[in-house]
Amino acid sequence: MGLAFHETGKYVSDRHVVAKNAGMLTAGQVAARLRKMGLAIKAKELKDFADEWHHSGFYKAKNGSTMGRTYFFYADTDIAKLKEQIEAKRAAGNRTAYVFKVKFERQTGYRGRKRWQPLAHFEAIEIPADDFCPNEISPEDYKKFSRCEGNCLEPYESFTDFKCRMES
Repeated sequence: MGLAFHETGKYVSDRHVVAKNAGMLTAGQVAARLRKMGLAIKAKELKDFADEWHHSGFYKAKNGSTMGRTYFFYADTDIAKLKEQIEAKRAAGNRTAYVFKVKFERQTGYRGRKRWQPLAHFEAIEIPADDFCPNEISPEDYKKFSRCEGNCLEPYESFTDFKCRMES
């Protein structure tokens, strides 16, 4: 499937046009209905609950031009039930996740060639309570190993390997 410029005059995908013609609701339309029910919400917050998405138009990004996304809901979506799901997700709140990451520092190598050195990086971030966070470590490991911030990593070294190396 390609772009439906000839039908709409806009650079949207053919599937986007099919979804619109089938009467599916956009996230903006659902957000407007939820606001009428007394829930303060933006369309951007509904993307986790959407039934499908399709490419819609180009926008300027820092890496050039990128296609946007429009999130769609089936026309028979129960808005009251959706409101309950959103409120339940908001009630779950946030939690602190302790994360092990790799940062790359640029170094000058032989004859001025660029080299990148992988370094250990530890971070505490706030995420929704029910979200999965890759590279999450225990709070005890965070306290113990955050002093190793900036240590060089071996090639393809995982946190477990790094932990063993730092403990020995």
